[in-house]
Amino acid sequence: MVARRRRGSVGGGSLLNRMINRPATNATTTALMWGIAWLIIGSIVAWYFRLEPTSMFGYVASGYIPLWRMTLLHVVIWVVSTIIPYIFAVLRNRGVSTMEFFGRMLFAHWPVTLLMIPALTTDISRRVAYSTYMNDVSLCFEQAPIFATLMTIICAIVLVWWLYWSYRAFSYAQRRGGVLTLLSYIVSMALSFPLTRMVLEAIR
Repeated sequence: MVARRRRGSVGGGSLLNRMINRPATNATTTALMWGIAWLIIGSIVAWYFRLEPTSMFGYVASGYIPLWRMTLLHVVIWVVSTIIPYIFAVLRNRGVSTMEFFGRMLFAHWPVTLLMIPALTTDISRRVAYSTYMNDVSLCFEQAPIFATLMTIICAIVLVWWLYWSYRAFSYAQRRGGVLTLLSYIVSMALSFPLTRMVLEAIR
């Protein structure tokens, strides 16, 4: 009986480890296909509820945007936000597979779509508060402190989830780890954020 419990705990730990490290445990094709599936789902939800992506990590309530254009915006986020990390990865390992790297990074980005959940409503005041928070957190805390607190909790959870998954995808795709890989990840993501926002603003 003790042996059974031990085997069960090991199995549970193994399952938990696979879930936490999903961007690395998925097969390359699986990661890419699931990433594309979530990109399409995110585009449809954003289109239906009229939410426009503003960066790698943010949305605002908007007017009507055609579905094809909404999908294009999400594709742009995927490609532009992955270019700089890909360059850093290639500098460390020239054998990096382009499809694997872009696929795993796309899969790792899907938790960001959860940021749309508080705005999935027809309540105008909540949509305004949502956009206010995304543009000016301090102002939102002044105007709607309860909503701002809820948004902060959601953003913190999603941010940690996304950054950890992205790092796992980044390191696994280039078959490198260690401090240098972590530093290159941090720098590449820091550069990708303003670049992605700049490109989205240019498109708009």
